[in-house]
Amino acid sequence: MSTSTTRRIFLLTSASFALLTACNESESSELVSWDEETDVLILGGGGAGLVAAIEARREGAEVILLEKSAVLGGNTIRSGGVVQAAGTAQQQAAGVSGDTPARHAEYWLQAGEGVPEPELVQLMADNAPAAIDFMTSIGVVYETVYGVGPIPYVDPDLMVDRIHVPGAGPEVGGGVNAFNKLVEEAEAQAVDIRLSAPARALIEDEDGRIVGVRAEIDGATYHIRARRAVILATGGFDNNKEIARQLSPQLLWELETGISYCTPENTGDGILMGMDVGADLAGVGGTIGVPAVSLGAGPLAPGLPTVPGVWVNTFGQRFVNEETHYSYAMRAVFDQQQHIAWAVFDETIKGLGGAAVGGIWGAWSEDLSEEIASGKVKTGATIEELATAIDVSPEGLAQTLQSWNEGVGNGMDSVFGKQQGLQAIDTGPYYATRVTSVNLGSCGGLRIDSQCRVIDVTGAAIAGLFAAGMVAGGYIGPYYPGSGTAVMGTIVFGRIAGKAAAAA
Repeated sequence: MSTSTTRRIFLLTSASFALLTACNESESSELVSWDEETDVLILGGGGAGLVAAIEARREGAEVILLEKSAVLGGNTIRSGGVVQAAGTAQQQAAGVSGDTPARHAEYWLQAGEGVPEPELVQLMADNAPAAIDFMTSIGVVYETVYGVGPIPYVDPDLMVDRIHVPGAGPEVGGGVNAFNKLVEEAEAQAVDIRLSAPARALIEDEDGRIVGVRAEIDGATYHIRARRAVILATGGFDNNKEIARQLSPQLLWELETGISYCTPENTGDGILMGMDVGADLAGVGGTIGVPAVSLGAGPLAPGLPTVPGVWVNTFGQRFVNEETHYSYAMRAVFDQQQHIAWAVFDETIKGLGGAAVGGIWGAWSEDLSEEIASGKVKTGATIEELATAIDVSPEGLAQTLQSWNEGVGNGMDSVFGKQQGLQAIDTGPYYATRVTSVNLGSCGGLRIDSQCRVIDVTGAAIAGLFAAGMVAGGYIGPYYPGSGTAVMGTIVFGRIAGKAAAAA
């Protein structure tokens, strides 16, 4: 029995088989007439794909890169371009001393609650400083460094400033500027880039080795042979509700009740193609969820204002330190009954104005009249009336606000130890708005090893197939562990995949 046939048997008996119904099955090379060929074929033109292409070209490989969209960028160009790294010159310049990749890996592992694979986490932490050097070598300048919001069970000594912020270009933000530097380097390395060229299926030989791809280019079907390897760098399943329904209930909830800031093309194509040839999955289920309201939450980055307020569930009770790390906080929201949480505030906080209260995802009307009229903001003359308006326990909400007000009167949050926004909520009318998510991506994907080879359901590497970036999983836990993790993953694993594929 061939390796390819064995994989098919595992797929047909897999609980994930239903996901493949929307995916074209892989083809056999015996039935293919090749239209063209290259050494390394890369699917996806975001950060991971471009980094992999650059490194493969530097190793002397011929490279074709296929991008589904009409433009390059993926989620990387939509990000702030920040990256996490420890033990860098930029950290030291910012006054952070004594930090190491080992400490960085331990932070990621503690935040990951035992879900990430330690080998991959340590690999990413160890290679993060070199990834910074790689980016600076192509012209990116990292100007400042800041830290992640608190996570209750992570050792505070491990939570130092590691998030490196790239400088902006004359007309664009830091993320766009950093990505443009990757494009410039890819062009300088003569990477053959094809846009509006979605890949449809991987092609196997009789031994189960991945030897090419079926794609659509300019509306025509192409079969492209990869003499050495194929690299999947297609991103996550950020906008695929059916995959989310089966693999990531929190992502499904965030897509149905919140807003996605991800590129529309990220629908899990690479994950489905990998599964179709027997790939295993790792680390699936978490999301990059960010609160869509500023009320009560900690600022996402230095310099942003803190807006007072507390979050309560349907019992009227607080359930999390609202200023904790944003994705940890959003998982706590998801874990509440019916995934319902309300940000509660009063007339004094409302007086800060819509620009502050609405937050960075879109300012509200200055007096909140539009939001109140639309029902986005509920109101009540008393705490009891507000509780009725939002269908939470009046007794629970009253007790929560009483406890909160007594604590802040003494300069403290006696329940969760919150440090910011310690302001009484005691001046009617009272207000509340639902805590929903701005989703920045799915977490988890194809299982990979330390060489970025895709691993099948038997634990063996699939010959000729590599993966990098958010199409891959195993290095992020049940929630996103902080800004700069995803982009660092695209750089570290993109570099490893590019070099390994060129040598395959």
